[in-house]
Amino acid sequence: TLASASFIVEAANGGDVLTADAFREWSRASNRIRSDGAHVKHLVTRFDAELGSDIPGVLSIVDVVNEAIPGGLDTATDADVKTALADVLGESSAASEFGSTLSEGAQVENGIWTAPAFLAVVSYDEATFEDELAAELWLRDVQSDFRDGAIHTQSAGIAIDFDTTFDEAIQASTPYIFLAVSLIVLVVAVVHRSYWSAVLVASGLGATMLAYNGLAALSGLKMGSLLLTFIVPIAMISFGVDFFIHGVGRVREMQVDHGMPRSRAYPAGMTAVFLAMLLAVSSSVVAFLANASSGIEAIVQFGIGAAIALALAYVVLGLLMPRVLMGVEKTVGPNPVKGRGKRILYMAAMVPVAVVGGLAVALSAVMPQIGAAAATVFMALFVALPLWRTRRRNRRAAEAGLSVSDEVKGAAHGFNAAGALVHGLAARRVITLPVVALLGVLGVVAALKVESGLELQDFLPANSGVVESIETFREHFPSNGEGTSFIYVEGDLTDPATLERMDVAIEQLDQSGASFGRKPSGELIVGPYATEAVRATMASPDAVAELVGSGVELTDADGNGLPDTRAQVTAVYDYIVANGVPTPDGALAYTADEVSRFLAHDGASRQTTALVVGISSFTDGSIINPAWEALEETADSLRTSTDLETVGVTGDVITQFESLESFRNSMLVALPLAVLLTLLVAAALLRSWRYAAASVLPIGFVVIGVYAFMALAGLTINIVTATIAAIAVGVGIDFSTHYTTRFREEFQTAPDRLAAIRRAGTGTGGALALSALTSVLGFTIMALAPTPIFATFGLLTAVMIILALFASLVLLPSVLMLVTPEKTVTTIEARPDDDLVPAPVR
Repeated sequence: TLASASFIVEAANGGDVLTADAFREWSRASNRIRSDGAHVKHLVTRFDAELGSDIPGVLSIVDVVNEAIPGGLDTATDADVKTALADVLGESSAASEFGSTLSEGAQVENGIWTAPAFLAVVSYDEATFEDELAAELWLRDVQSDFRDGAIHTQSAGIAIDFDTTFDEAIQASTPYIFLAVSLIVLVVAVVHRSYWSAVLVASGLGATMLAYNGLAALSGLKMGSLLLTFIVPIAMISFGVDFFIHGVGRVREMQVDHGMPRSRAYPAGMTAVFLAMLLAVSSSVVAFLANASSGIEAIVQFGIGAAIALALAYVVLGLLMPRVLMGVEKTVGPNPVKGRGKRILYMAAMVPVAVVGGLAVALSAVMPQIGAAAATVFMALFVALPLWRTRRRNRRAAEAGLSVSDEVKGAAHGFNAAGALVHGLAARRVITLPVVALLGVLGVVAALKVESGLELQDFLPANSGVVESIETFREHFPSNGEGTSFIYVEGDLTDPATLERMDVAIEQLDQSGASFGRKPSGELIVGPYATEAVRATMASPDAVAELVGSGVELTDADGNGLPDTRAQVTAVYDYIVANGVPTPDGALAYTADEVSRFLAHDGASRQTTALVVGISSFTDGSIINPAWEALEETADSLRTSTDLETVGVTGDVITQFESLESFRNSMLVALPLAVLLTLLVAAALLRSWRYAAASVLPIGFVVIGVYAFMALAGLTINIVTATIAAIAVGVGIDFSTHYTTRFREEFQTAPDRLAAIRRAGTGTGGALALSALTSVLGFTIMALAPTPIFATFGLLTAVMIILALFASLVLLPSVLMLVTPEKTVTTIEARPDDDLVPAPVR
């Protein structure tokens, strides 16, 4: 399969590249590539009509000039090169088309050409490689050989290794997932002041990752995709740690505040937090599943995968690990009292534990088989072995009469500052609510400015070869177009009138005023198509003679360069499909393989071709929409003036732009659906429309805040950031429902609403703050990743969690004060229009 790669060649000093030294250097490099056995087996020799000779693999204006100078470039001077260029690029020259390979910054004065860069093409056979990645690695080798020893030129292959670079960027960012998890594990150890909490968080995350990969694969999800392989596990880390902290927090409260032993603290604590956690996971799951309404496969699969991951995180980290923690602490028994020095040493020892735990979790996410082995080793070394040794140590300490303690330490069971904060803000709700509302309005104004977009810088580091090469190409060829779009034509193309109509269509595009790719001369750049191929064949005396000799009558009565009958056009198609498109001097303009790329001919009255033009942006709607409109209008004209079966507009620019718009539209559909579903779930579990609405309200603040931040940071909606809305809904409802259910619980026994607000803030508010702290620190580390996708997602997730905490501790308490009637001496029954089921106390 014939393929080609473009290389842009600049002058090393940034000046004129059309010099003898630069050409000589590039010519020698080209010949070195052509003669290297490692390259020759992949290169494709092509006949170039302008040169009138075979060119093995590498072709550039240097080859043309080399042929034009007597004796070649070896002994040529700058004057020789300039003279040859004047001849080669003259209007009457057969090789004048090579002028389009010069940078648009090229100039000619008094017949002397100068240019900062030119393009070269390497042609190769894709079938000689095992896969695309092998071809990309070979092109890298070719690039290295071009650069080897170069002092007059600097060259770069234009996006020759996108997939390889992307894979390398992902690999470079994977350690940041590990660092994020390691920091989360370490923070849990510090705040809980518990070794066992830390290692069980790591173990639970690893087990959840492995279970997610297994269930997702069994569900038929495409686990090789970016969203499912990386984004879902990253989101799961946040939710999983949140579930663990809330579960352990309530169990600790039962131990500390109510003096319960571990055997009773777990069921009592989990009973108290059960509704909040069930509501959080249920509403978050339906929020993710709402993405199924998008109709976009990648987003649908993301929603399903995230729902599976979230449910697993709830079971493993929210329900199972707190129980395991209680069992482990009961098994090891009271610990010897540690002095200050031992406590410092103990915490320092947590660093390698966190590092190994983070590594095991990261491997479980990206390489499940290796991750399973790493998780097993981690649990053996840092859970099973320490459990055995600690139990034996504690038993011996107790037998020796040493001072031991079973005191529960750490901030997991309460945070007085959070209670004081929510109490103060709720008491001043006449100020709090207007201020938050103003922030919300400003957020909406900013969020509406977020645009759809997809730049390479969104996926690859700005200093990568791919990005730099494309930026260099844009600098030198701004009018060429970043991508292509085309009018697809299928049907009977043997009618000469139809062929002429395609020429008219090209003229219509040329005169449309849209930003299509053009040559430096202003001529519209159009890919080869059926009409051009037929005309070229009719202009070749040798081809015409061969056709006539085979019994085909070829006539052109009207002198338009096209045969007069359908049968004659069919004969021309048969010829060029078998032999290629000839030139007037008997050479080949396009080989038969190349013809197959722009013309399909079934031997009868059915052909396919395309009118291909360049568009100068992949993401700028102000450029793409007029070009798209011009293509559609031209397609309509072609459709109405011919009997063609199919005339349609498509192409990589339009397809990508349409995909980006569909991501935005899917968000607009999935977001309100997700909010509605979470409202229904919250109303059903809370048995109250009022409290359900109060819990859902902060979601809007979180979503608006995230997209406002994106607008201010210059981020766009793409395949990755389009998922942020669903995650924001999940995080927002997770935080708010925890606080709402705790407030309602405390309100049953508190003397008034503000007292319940304070108690809920001290208890659940503290857990929310701790959960936010661990997640934000972890995702901030991820925001430092070299791959923009991971960095952006880590940053947005950290911002989202901060906003969710803000909404839950600043906005929600004041809203709860509004929707909750103050207590009276007698029990106040719920109003039928507010609650689905009356609560006994208000």
